[in-house]
Amino acid sequence: MPRRQLRSADIECAGPNAHQVQRTTPMANSNRAFLRQELSQRFIPHLQSKGFAVAKDAAKGNGRSSFPFGTFIREHGADADVIKIQFDKYSRPKFILNFSLRSGNDLVESFRLHPRPKSSAWFTMRTFFGLRSAETCARQVVDQLMNLFPEVESWFKDRVVGKHLRRLYPYP
Repeated sequence: MPRRQLRSADIECAGPNAHQVQRTTPMANSNRAFLRQELSQRFIPHLQSKGFAVAKDAAKGNGRSSFPFGTFIREHGADADVIKIQFDKYSRPKFILNFSLRSGNDLVESFRLHPRPKSSAWFTMRTFFGLRSAETCARQVVDQLMNLFPEVESWFKDRVVGKHLRRLYPYP
């Protein structure tokens, strides 16, 4: 009988020192990685089509950063519209959209876009304990963000506070 070659997954589960063997097969993407990928493929180009450009601040490209995409700015004269996508600091698959108006070097007003009216909830993937795929959940969350983004554009244009917007900082 020919000997079968052992794979790393077989070695990991076999033998008395199995706990000491590290997995060499590639791990599946985390839910947060799927969410980041969906945002970078669909929402970031949408922002850029609206005239936003990545600011010169240093965006951390690693997956654990709270602001992996950096800051997006759309300048008009001395004023600028600023958008930041903030991820959960504990690496959970959720984020919030922070946006503000900057006049010169001063922030005038700052708000957050929330997925539900009059709430403080964040945009969150809900996989229902793995019953729904991470790709589907990430797509649904980004769809929801893109459907609510016109409220942000309306605020930038006319200062109309929509029902999904909440003031972030109390300004006079």
